[in-house]
Amino acid sequence: MKFHTYGQEGERPLWEAVEGQLREKRHRFHVPAHRAVPGEYWPRFDLTELPGLDQLFAPDGAIARAQELAAALFQADRTYFLVNGSSAGVIASVAALCRPGEVILVPRNCHRSVAAGLIFSGARPCFLPVPESPLGFPLNVAVSQARSALAGSKPGPKAMVVTSPSYWGVCARLADLAAESAGAGCALLVDEAHGGHFLFHPELPAPAAGSGADLWVNSAHKTLGALTPGAYLHLKERGRVDRERLEAMLPLVQTSSPPYPVLLSLDLVREALQRRGRQVFEEALEKAARIRRQLRELRRFRCLEADQLPEEFGLDPLRLTIYWNDLDLAGEEVQFLLHKEYRIEVEMAGGKGYLVAVVHPGLPAEAGEALVAALKDLEQRYRHLAPGSPPAPYPLPRLLMTPREAVQSPSRPVPLREAAGEISARLVAPLPPGIPLLYPGEEISPEMVRRLMAELEKGARYQGLTASSQPEIHVIAL
Repeated sequence: MKFHTYGQEGERPLWEAVEGQLREKRHRFHVPAHRAVPGEYWPRFDLTELPGLDQLFAPDGAIARAQELAAALFQADRTYFLVNGSSAGVIASVAALCRPGEVILVPRNCHRSVAAGLIFSGARPCFLPVPESPLGFPLNVAVSQARSALAGSKPGPKAMVVTSPSYWGVCARLADLAAESAGAGCALLVDEAHGGHFLFHPELPAPAAGSGADLWVNSAHKTLGALTPGAYLHLKERGRVDRERLEAMLPLVQTSSPPYPVLLSLDLVREALQRRGRQVFEEALEKAARIRRQLRELRRFRCLEADQLPEEFGLDPLRLTIYWNDLDLAGEEVQFLLHKEYRIEVEMAGGKGYLVAVVHPGLPAEAGEALVAALKDLEQRYRHLAPGSPPAPYPLPRLLMTPREAVQSPSRPVPLREAAGEISARLVAPLPPGIPLLYPGEEISPEMVRRLMAELEKGARYQGLTASSQPEIHVIAL
């Protein structure tokens, strides 16, 4: 989009869009966990690295102490405050663990920040396919898959990344994966962005803390209540991570003007969790259980339960993956109807029929009732179909160049319809959840083109494709 004028006097499009959202009373089943409720006047805390306020990248005062307290709570040897989100922690960790050409195991359900880490570091990914749910979304890494990959990858991998929980709340067996990784002399990085709350209640899945992981990240804004994009990076020193190298990477992927409101929120959230974390998530679990019970009374909409998953995987009970397969509505259509007609905002929707709703401690009880009532109304209003089958998993592309080599190579745009057989120069990922379907350096198959075109026609949005009636993709100019 191009702007050729200065606009009308007083025009503030982004401010007006946000203000409009906040003026409307909406039920919010999405991140961040602070619920967008008016509270403290944060701008007065928007200071800078003044005398006495410490330095984020060379802390020896208040920030250093705040990070020490966070490390103690999260059972880490060191914790680093992140002001560019968990993504910054993932990118810095991949770069600290791998040098150019070194191998890292990357499951295909990883967030696009892992791709950024591959580009930044020059590491060579060994991709692991992830089993699919019958509902059409990825589950998580199986221990047997990881064991085979660790044994079969030559040269041996320097690190393995695991995303747990997934965007759909599916959790891997982290302790077993950590044992396999350690046995191969390989560091384990856990992207626990959506699972920072696991540590604070025994009914939640086992956390990365105490699992044997070397590094893990928590998006404090997603589930713990910090300001966006506040996050924590935790290090357990087991001899597989060069701490000095990690600390050298962190300033390279974060702003040199760290926002103090975000830093403050990370400290305040830590103190609140230390004081009453179990109570807070006890209340959230009760709210989620109530919504799940109410959803069981519906005829068409169902909520994913732990006993529907293979025994190897766990499920975050605060993340509601609601699905259907016999209504004439796609996921994005239900999300839009909830937004427009019922003033309900969910985290994500997609596929032939699912949406993700996140239950946070601050969610009002009436929000759950409103969601269930809206879904009940939709299943009565819209045409019922014979149950369908979920789409087949996307084909696993061939990696022909490392992501860094591809990004640094000359490229050219081509129509997506004509891109089969080309090498992608860009990362292509649906938004949300930001999980790449194509990494830079991978071959574009005819099936990939067909599937992407079909999803675009349904209104899906992708990073890496031009948004137009004739979408284009950048490919390597050979």
